[in-house]
Amino acid sequence: MSLSYFYAKLRKKQMHLQRLIRCEGELSQHQQDFIRHERLCTTPELSAVTWEGDLASWFDRIRENNVLTEYQGLSGSQFNHVFRVLSKTIEQIEQEIERIRQMIAALESEERRDSPR
Repeated sequence: MSLSYFYAKLRKKQMHLQRLIRCEGELSQHQQDFIRHERLCTTPELSAVTWEGDLASWFDRIRENNVLTEYQGLSGSQFNHVFRVLSKTIEQIEQEIERIRQMIAALESEERRDSPR
């Protein structure tokens, strides 16, 4: 394969890597926003002025046991899973970029060796 093919492949992988790194940063910001807004799962607090009684207690339990728990799962374990996958993918692409650079160096060396002096 030609040098131009590997240079094009290198550029494509570098662009892909940049997008993933940018995505990782944006995702981190979204996770922070998510964590910061966790309190909204249980607001407004129910009181005699807003709503009270058995239905209010039932509603509060649902917010605490279901909504808040699921929300915390999103902001914690699910975000963390995505970060692990992103990190692994970034690492793989960095390794691919290194292999492509090595291939380019080898082809350039071969080209210099084969060219008449």
